[in-house]
Amino acid sequence: MPTSHSSFPGKWGDRDFVRVWDGQPTNPLKAEQLDILTAVIKENWRRGSRILDLGCGTGKTEALVLERLPVARFTCVDRSEVMVDFARQKLDRFADQCRFVTADLVRPNELRVPGAPFRFIITVDVVHELPDQAKARLFKFCRRSLTRDGLLLILDRVALDRLRFRRPMASVLGRLQRLTGSRSGQFSDCFVDPRHQDHEHPLALELYFRRLRDAGLSPALLHLHLHKALIAAGPI
Repeated sequence: MPTSHSSFPGKWGDRDFVRVWDGQPTNPLKAEQLDILTAVIKENWRRGSRILDLGCGTGKTEALVLERLPVARFTCVDRSEVMVDFARQKLDRFADQCRFVTADLVRPNELRVPGAPFRFIITVDVVHELPDQAKARLFKFCRRSLTRDGLLLILDRVALDRLRFRRPMASVLGRLQRLTGSRSGQFSDCFVDPRHQDHEHPLALELYFRRLRDAGLSPALLHLHLHKALIAAGPI
C-alpha cells in the first residue's frame, strides 16, 4: 500500500483519487498472493496474536484477513491520512480490533506502534517504494518488533531485467490478460516498458534475501509470479 517518500502526499493524499483507486477490483495475480498470505496467518494463528501492517493503505488486506479470521487484531500504519481515514471507515465494525498510526516508513526508528512485539508483520506493495537505506532500516525495525517465533510477510514487486527479457515477459503478460480479461495493475503494458516512471526501487530477489539476512531475518520464498513475490522471514 502506497507510502511514497517522494512528492508526497501527491495522489495518495487526494481523496477523490483514493476513492477511485480503492473501488478498483484487485487484479487476479495479487488476489492469489493475498489469499496465500491470509492462509498463512490463519493457519499459524495463536490466541492473543497481533498483526502489524506497514503501509495499510485503505485497509483492503485487513478486510480480507478479518473475513476469514474475525478474531484478528491489527495495528495499521500508513503515511497518508486520507488512506487511513478510508481504512477506518472500511473496518468500522472491527473498530475495537484495529489501531491506526499515521507515520512515515522512511524513518522507522521514529515509529511508535502499540501492541509490540507482533506475531505477524505484513507489508503489501510498499517496500519497492522505499530508497535502499530505508529498506534496510525497515527490515531492522521488523526484526526488533517481531516475537521470537514471529513472521514477517512481504508481498512486493522484485526487480527484473526489462531490457533483456522484455519480449518473454510481454508473452507471459499477454497470456495472463487472455486468461483474466484484465489489463489493470501489473497486467498493463507499462510493466514491460523499462522507461516507465512507475518502476521505483524494487530489489532483485537475491538482494532482497541478503538485506533480510543482514537485518537478522531468515527469508523464504512462498510464491513468485513474474515480478511479484510473497516472501516470509523470521528472526534468526
